[in-house]
Amino acid sequence: MNPLLELHSIGKEYKKGNQRFQAVTNVNISIERGETFGLIGESGSGKSTIGKMITGLEPPSSGELLYEGQPLWKAGKFSGLKPGEMQIVFQDPQSSLDPRMRVQAIITEPLLALPKELRREKGSPERLHELIRRVGLKPEHLNRYPHEFSGGQRQRIAIARALITDPSFVVLDEPTSALDVSVQANVLNLLQELKRERNLTYLFISHNMSVIRYMCDRMSVMQKGRIVETGSVGEIFNNPSDPYTQTLLSSLPTLQKKVDTHV
Repeated sequence: MNPLLELHSIGKEYKKGNQRFQAVTNVNISIERGETFGLIGESGSGKSTIGKMITGLEPPSSGELLYEGQPLWKAGKFSGLKPGEMQIVFQDPQSSLDPRMRVQAIITEPLLALPKELRREKGSPERLHELIRRVGLKPEHLNRYPHEFSGGQRQRIAIARALITDPSFVVLDEPTSALDVSVQANVLNLLQELKRERNLTYLFISHNMSVIRYMCDRMSVMQKGRIVETGSVGEIFNNPSDPYTQTLLSSLPTLQKKVDTHV
C-alpha cells in the first residue's frame, strides 16, 4: 500500500537581506493512512516548518511533497488536494481563533472553500450541533466569543473547526503544549477517539516525548533541521540509536509520571 503522504529530500531556506538560514535540510518522511506519525524536536528544530509546508502555508525550497502520489506543490503554488481534505490544529488556541468572530463563524469558516452544496450539507445546524457536542461543548456555545472560554475549551473549538470539512489528514502542531497537564490529557484522549471514529491520519508535532509515546505509532526525531532518527515509537523509546534522542529520553521519567497520572 502506498503512503498517504511522502516527503522526499525536503529543504527550506529563508532569506533576509544577504543572510540565508537553512531551517530544514533533506527531510524524508512517509506517513501511512490511518496512523499517527510523531515529529519531535526542540524549539527551532524545523518541525513546525515542515507542518507549514505540508499544509500549504510555506513553499519548500527543494524536494517534493506527495499526497496520494500527487505533488502538493507545483511551480511554487500549493495544489493537488480537494478542498477540506487536509486541516491543521495550531499550538495556541488563543491566537489561532479570531476574537472578533463568534464560535459558529469560526468553526464553519473552512466550509467557504467547499462547493455551495457541500457547504450547506456539512454546515447544517444538526451536523454543527452534533460536532460541537462531540468535542465536549454545547450548542449554546456557538453564539459566544473565544474570550469567554478556557484554554482547553478554545482548543476544542479549534479541533471542531479542523473537522468540519471531514478531512482525511490533520496536522496537530503542538496542540496541547499551551494547556495545563490535566487539560492536556483530556484533549489528547479526545483526539485519539476522533481518530478512531473518523479514520483520520495525524501528523503530531511536539517537543514532549511523553505525549509522542502516548499518541503515536511511528516517529521521527529532528535536530537543527535534520531527521536524526525514524522508527516505531516502541523501537525508539526502547533502543534509541542517536545521542540526541537519548538526551530527549533522559527527561522522560518525570514527564511520563505527570501524563500517566492524568491519562
